[in-house]
Amino acid sequence: MTTTGRRILGFWMAAVVAGGLLAIAVQEVLSPLLYSLVMRFVTSPSINTVDSAYTLIGLVVVVLSAIAIAVPPAFVLGRRLAGIEFPWVVASAAAALIVTVIPVGGWLTDWSINLIGGPTVVIPLVYGVVAGFATGAAQAIVLKRYVRGVAWWIPASTFAGAIVSVASFLVRWQIAGGGPTTPTEIYFMEIVIGAVGWLIAGIVTGLVLVRLFGELGPERTRVVT
Repeated sequence: MTTTGRRILGFWMAAVVAGGLLAIAVQEVLSPLLYSLVMRFVTSPSINTVDSAYTLIGLVVVVLSAIAIAVPPAFVLGRRLAGIEFPWVVASAAAALIVTVIPVGGWLTDWSINLIGGPTVVIPLVYGVVAGFATGAAQAIVLKRYVRGVAWWIPASTFAGAIVSVASFLVRWQIAGGGPTTPTEIYFMEIVIGAVGWLIAGIVTGLVLVRLFGELGPERTRVVT
């Protein structure tokens, strides 16, 4: 890999981790705030009203989290691909919204209860694969305007989505199993495991990105192609 390729990979990994941590911050800070505001302003808290409000808040948090994840990498891409920042963020947010609207989580939960007897790591794994595939496909459409061989981006994004989803599941599983108990410990574990998951995602997608940019050395390029 050339010096330029290593530099791109480094910037990309840092951007992916930064975006993932921003998304964690959005989910941990914004979600409770919005939920408390709903309960404060809903004058007649019927079950339907509260459920509708919570559903709307969930969609808002999903979109904002997707934007938080996409913005830092978009700036890295923008250093070489002019005008890609806004389409990249929009495509990422749209993919996250589509995956949320489709009841993938509900289907997986029902399947695990009926066939396995309870929650399993298969659920976040499959959900991560679906989310990663949708995100990768949407982003590949944007990348196609700038580079060739964007089909590589979809499996890389799919793998990255699976890694991040499983990492998030491990955090929740550890917390539910009597691990960290204080808010500080919980946040610390989410940040550490989240950062590791996003770092792996950044390495995988970053290597593909470097290849798409044509910055790999001649030997590596021949092996890949």
